[in-house]
Amino acid sequence: MAANRMLVFFARHKVAGNLLMALMILFGLLGLTQLNRQLMPDFTLEQIQIDITWPGASTQDIESNVIEPMEREFMLLDNLDRVYATSFEGRAVVQLDFDYGSNMAKALTDVQSAVARVATFPQEMERPIVRLLTPTEVICNIEISGPFTESALKAYAWEIRNALLQRGVSSIRMSGLRKSELRVEVPAETLRRLDLTLEDIAQRIARSSLDLPGGTLDTDRISRQIRSERRARTAAELGELEVLSNESGERLQLKDIARIHETAADGEVARKVGEHASINMNVRRSRGVDSMLAQQGVESYLDEFRATAPASLKVELFDVFADQVTQRVNMLLVNGAGGLLLVLAVLYIFLGGRPAFWVAIGIPISFLAAMAGMAAIGLSLNMISMFALIMGIGIIVDDAIVVSEHAGTLYNAGVPGGEAAERAARVMFPPVLAASLTTLAAFLPILLVQEEVGSVVKELPLTLGFVIAASLVECFLVLPMHLRTALTKQGKPAPWRIRFDEGFARFRRGAFSRLLKTALRQRYASVTTAICLFLLSITMMTTGRLGFDFFPAPESDLVFANFSFTPGAPRRESEVMVAELGRSSRAAERSLGYAPGDLIAFGVGSVATRDPGVGNAPLEVSADHLGVYTLELAPGDTREVRNEAFIEAWKREVTRSPGVEKLIFFSRQVAGPPGNDVELSLSGASLEDMKAAAVYAAGWLSAVPGVDSVDDDLPRGKQEVLLEITPAGEAMGFSAAEVARQVRNAYEGALADRVPRDEEELRVLVKLPEAGPGEAGLRSLYLRSRSGVEAPLTEVVDLRQRVGFSQIRRTDGVRQVTVSADINPTMTTSGQVIRAMQEQGVMRTIRERYGVAINFLGRAEQQQMALEDFQMAAMVALGSIYIVLAWVFARYAMPLVVMSVIPFGLVGAILGHLAFGFNLSMFSLVALLGLAGVLVNDSIILVSAVQRHRDEGESMMDALVHGAQERLRPVLMTSMTTIVGVTPILFEGSLQAQLVQPLAITLVFGLALAPPLVLVYVPCVMAIGGDLSRRSRARRTRRQPRVSLGGRASSPST
Repeated sequence: MAANRMLVFFARHKVAGNLLMALMILFGLLGLTQLNRQLMPDFTLEQIQIDITWPGASTQDIESNVIEPMEREFMLLDNLDRVYATSFEGRAVVQLDFDYGSNMAKALTDVQSAVARVATFPQEMERPIVRLLTPTEVICNIEISGPFTESALKAYAWEIRNALLQRGVSSIRMSGLRKSELRVEVPAETLRRLDLTLEDIAQRIARSSLDLPGGTLDTDRISRQIRSERRARTAAELGELEVLSNESGERLQLKDIARIHETAADGEVARKVGEHASINMNVRRSRGVDSMLAQQGVESYLDEFRATAPASLKVELFDVFADQVTQRVNMLLVNGAGGLLLVLAVLYIFLGGRPAFWVAIGIPISFLAAMAGMAAIGLSLNMISMFALIMGIGIIVDDAIVVSEHAGTLYNAGVPGGEAAERAARVMFPPVLAASLTTLAAFLPILLVQEEVGSVVKELPLTLGFVIAASLVECFLVLPMHLRTALTKQGKPAPWRIRFDEGFARFRRGAFSRLLKTALRQRYASVTTAICLFLLSITMMTTGRLGFDFFPAPESDLVFANFSFTPGAPRRESEVMVAELGRSSRAAERSLGYAPGDLIAFGVGSVATRDPGVGNAPLEVSADHLGVYTLELAPGDTREVRNEAFIEAWKREVTRSPGVEKLIFFSRQVAGPPGNDVELSLSGASLEDMKAAAVYAAGWLSAVPGVDSVDDDLPRGKQEVLLEITPAGEAMGFSAAEVARQVRNAYEGALADRVPRDEEELRVLVKLPEAGPGEAGLRSLYLRSRSGVEAPLTEVVDLRQRVGFSQIRRTDGVRQVTVSADINPTMTTSGQVIRAMQEQGVMRTIRERYGVAINFLGRAEQQQMALEDFQMAAMVALGSIYIVLAWVFARYAMPLVVMSVIPFGLVGAILGHLAFGFNLSMFSLVALLGLAGVLVNDSIILVSAVQRHRDEGESMMDALVHGAQERLRPVLMTSMTTIVGVTPILFEGSLQAQLVQPLAITLVFGLALAPPLVLVYVPCVMAIGGDLSRRSRARRTRRQPRVSLGGRASSPST
């Protein structure tokens, strides 16, 4: 057999094993330099976004005139999964989600064509921007502030942005960079006196603002480009433009009739650090960029920038995601080193110095080789792949222990060291290969999980695949040569080792054998007891004793306070509330016993926006009545106060301004699927009914302990004034479109020009003075028809008022409201809250009272889809394991015996989670697959040993006892080495360790049950199988007819 010849060659060759080991190390180190370090795996987005701007339009107008026509066109697109549309005042955002794996280049072209087919867009609407969404990950945030003008801060921000982009940063999103406008304000009296309209002046500005190529002028010696340039770029230049002139040569310039000034656009986001304006730069990386290297580049440039910038200019870093990557890598390295020393100690006790060293050294060698494979296919070093590497410890040690222990047993039986290593590799290769294939079969179906969760967890089976392959290579091609040398050169054992080996042999022949024989005699009672323990564990889950937290993550260092006033409230009120949140946060810091700056590392307030952590409001949402205050607390491992305690102190200190409708405090989760912990979707009714249902649901959720930050995404809007043209207005020649345009020009401004300047685009707007707005100003507004008839607005239209909504969301053409909430995991879970809503009839009441359809979205939806995919993956995994085992044993029933241990790993996991106060999570479920792999691996080798004894002529009972005795030592070693290898993580006190502690709990407590499961439960099941087989043969024998001497058949006697 080719495999045996290769094993023999590497075992006997003097340098082949070392050369292969050197190659594994070399390529591993090379791969390690190529692996990007980042927080989460790279993934693709099958999403396209459309940005729509229609200045001055109401939310309902945008919905009916823009969103609905587009939705009808989108119905014809291929592979379209969902259409999400959100309308705001003056703009809208549409997101199209396509099926996983779709051709997004074709999808982008199809969407652009669908948008172009809409022929009913309003003329005043700007051209929709269609773009493919590219996934990016935050590296850090930079905040610049100081006693400077807004234009000076902009200049510094653009300088930093451009320099970072040139140094390899993928993208930078900026906030607080308010757009500038050139406003031309003309009084209404002046317009009537000159017989002009705002649109007339805007057109004259547009005609006079030329910047056009005029061709090329060629001479004998030089060629010159001709341009015609008259575009005004400043208020002074704009004021020189001629508006009117007469025959006598008198010229009326724009500055003579209008106030021209530059100002920030209305509703723009403004930020403040302390008393000074600030600008935020959200630095992001794209696929293939190393987070830690990118962060180092950012910090290096900022050091250079600070050296030449004014001392009063503050350039601060906060929310540095790369630090989290560093902390996690360091946490795993430190605990991994500690675990490796403990593994070496256990191996030394059981195997001796030299064999223990070579078994332990196989762990880093296999990891390095696996990293070479990971780098080759573009994987990265992130939370998920590091999770897989931890799980790989048990697999690597298990394989090496099986070979080394069998070689040691042969050597102690008198076989020469070289031959013992060679025979151990040959004998153990088939069962270990089968065990590796079953482990792969358990994990590879995870690739079937799709959507966002699938994109995140796909690196787990791929990384484990490389670990398993590297472990097999190291175990059978490298380790036997080292064992050959180690056993040959092994000296006389120390006295303590002799006593240990003799004591272990007595235990194996005495107490263990008696326990096993008793269990075999009472095999039905033993198996029944195990089944009862399993059912008891399941009961703990179903009765709520043990919760389920789908994607737990440690708290971040960021804390937010979102607020909103009544829509239409002046911007000044929001600015006052932001200042109060800053004051009260510092008061909360003092009340908790901290000096200024010891607990709060950084704070910034923003007006006209809110953090998107509440509800589904996209980042671009802006309105003067909104605001948010963001705090970065000291690193979690350096402070005793947790986020929840600080939030409670902050709430006690804050003074709520009159008119504040909502004030929500919350902390952001570090990682995990998008969305809130609880998201309840309401759809299918009128906006008023959905709003009432949302208020009812939010009220119920707010009363549940542990539920915070309850909100809905159907906020009331400003009071709207509806204009309905009268018959008299129609008789004067006015149309509804003409009236709407003139009113919009008066209040929003008529767009005259777009002037590129520096790094931004300057809009030139012609409008009435600021004193004009208001109901009185509206009623005094004069309109002019196309025929030249001038009349007050009140003679042309009837005015009617109503309160609308400032945001309307739609999903697949249906209006939708989402009620969202966050969960304090120390008090409850999202699953428990959702179950309580169903059991207490809240869902039924909402459906019946308000006539709405209800669905769960957010993390609950992601959890449901992921669990469904996991269920399918589990079925595929079990089927694959059965096929592999049936091939190995060449029997149909034996795989069921081996696989019968899989469910019992859950018993240890549940007990461990209860003991440490953790909920089960997705990581726990994935760790169960790794635990199942170890249990199945040990069971395969036990069954192989029992079959070998049966083939040697032993009875079933003797074969079971002798096989279990033979496997006692390696099973204990496998369990103990894996347990001690991950135990340091189990007791790690850092917040970052909370991500991987469910893995450690599952492995430690699950493997603690491995020896009795594999060495007692499996033999009992095999014995019961033997009983059933004998009874089946006996029944078949009794059914066979007996032949009498006379040749007649007779029935068997009873």
